[in-house]
Amino acid sequence: MQPQVDEKTCAGCSVCVENCPMDCLKISEPRYHGDIDTIAYLADAESCIGCGICEKVCPIAAITMRKR
Repeated sequence: MQPQVDEKTCAGCSVCVENCPMDCLKISEPRYHGDIDTIAYLADAESCIGCGICEKVCPIAAITMRKR
């Protein structure tokens, strides 16, 4: 299992990033100066242990766990 982030829903709040025990999730860089539309993404799929903590702590349910 690994997290799948819904890019249209994710607000880039970084709660999932802060709670990931394996540091697999990151927040995207802004596309341009002043851009506030950042999102979480799975940066290191190999390190992900599929614990589901990111899905549980996401305050807006933007993450679902999917089979690899």
